[in-house]
Amino acid sequence: MYFDALPDDSTSSIWDKIIATIGPKLAEKVCPNASTFINTSDGLECNIRNAKGDVLGNCYSEDNRMEGRRWTIKWIGIAGQ
Repeated sequence: MYFDALPDDSTSSIWDKIIATIGPKLAEKVCPNASTFINTSDGLECNIRNAKGDVLGNCYSEDNRMEGRRWTIKWIGIAGQ
């Protein structure tokens, strides 16, 4: 799963795009309060977690060569099924 964002989009805006991209069925499994954004040397990443704190997936961004960021969502285990 992918989506594009501007480089200066807020984490709140990125979270909204994550939820819109994954759709309502998967969105029911995630918990915004348990999920975390992390600054890395490559940019911003997000660990998507459920209410128990289990990691369901990881999102990372890369330069999309059009002055924006391309976000990739990778699911772990049953969350992506």
